Amino acid sequence: MKYIWQTITVVLLVLLFASMHTCSQYKNTSAVNAVALKDTIKHYKNALGTQTASIGALQVSNKQLKNLLINKDADLKKLASEFSEVKSLITYKTVTVIDSIPIIYKDSVPFNFKRSGEIKNNWYSLAYKSTEKGVQIDSLRLMTTSAIITGYKRKWFLGAETLTTDITNSNPFISVTAITSAEVIVPVPWYKKWYVWLTAGIIAGSFAAQ
Repeated sequence: MKYIWQTITVVLLVLLFASMHTCSQYKNTSAVNAVALKDTIKHYKNALGTQTASIGALQVSNKQLKNLLINKDADLKKLASEFSEVKSLITYKTVTVIDSIPIIYKDSVPFNFKRSGEIKNNWYSLAYKSTEKGVQIDSLRLMTTSAIITGYKRKWFLGAETLTTDITNSNPFISVTAITSAEVIVPVPWYKKWYVWLTAGIIAGSFAAQ
């Protein structure tokens, strides 16, 4: 009977330590996500002298990722369905703006004329003016929504999984010409490994049972 109570004590202590550790992690993650949800996009001049857009990232489980983001967007849901497991997701919108593009003819047209107008659709918009001297394109705007999904894919149900990054643009006139993708493998710290907590529980249980 003595050893039974010692065993029960050890098990309870291990569960207690594990529960405290999990609660601490959950609390820290919840605090980070609360800040990220309130964060707004920021632009700053980076070390290269160009502009960078920045925002806080959410830390969620795969299930939370589906409920919060993927399942709320029909297109994202279709793209994510191509993965056996999604590791990370980034969506963003970009607008390319060029104020003016003058095109001057080397040889003027031998008569005077003037034509102007605007073109607008879901992917681009511009204003133009054409005369015997050339063409002036104003306020050229190119719009797209992009999705970057990194996760595991397999060619068939029992096939080997391959870590893959997909980039999809909504604008059919924009093509991705090169991709470099890498994932940092973070080793689990020794103090987070299960056998460390088990050993700690056994030692604590031994002292408690004496």
